[in-house]
Amino acid sequence: LADRVRYGGKAAHLGEALRLGCPVLPGLALSTELYHQFTRQGGLQGEIASILNIMQPTTIIQCQAVEWAIRSAFEVRQVPELVLQVIAEAWHAMGDRPLAIRSSATNEDSPQQSFVGQHATVLDVASADEAVQAVLTCWQSLFSAKAIAYAQRFGLDLLSSSMGVLLQPMVASSAQGALFTVDPVT
Repeated sequence: LADRVRYGGKAAHLGEALRLGCPVLPGLALSTELYHQFTRQGGLQGEIASILNIMQPTTIIQCQAVEWAIRSAFEVRQVPELVLQVIAEAWHAMGDRPLAIRSSATNEDSPQQSFVGQHATVLDVASADEAVQAVLTCWQSLFSAKAIAYAQRFGLDLLSSSMGVLLQPMVASSAQGALFTVDPVT
């Protein structure tokens, strides 16, 4: 549970798989604390709460409007120097090669819910500057229209959620998808 709170569901599950000896791509996990450092500055967390409270979306089009408003709030914020430094150091630590930057929300991949496909992954990230933008994209995706609609459906509070981020090397693939190990309906 502590890893899930600190790094998000995806990172925690991959860490557990690695601990059990399963083949897992090498990578680095950026903690949710970086997300909190970013959202605390300039009152962003309060602005997100206001947007959600005022707009109270109930349709997908309203959720898209909320997503746009929150993305706009993210984009006008300056990234704190410490956050920039940590992301650049992580990218360099991965070998200065193309990476997949993957979201890892604290509320995803639980026994009750699966946010599969609702948060961002940015592929072929080829520089530290691109890594910063990719991390911001992952953080913003905590409030994607799909995630907002899904959270409302299940009564989840996205404001109490957080976002960790994974950096992993790119892998050439011939297929992609999501695997459910239980019936997603029942």
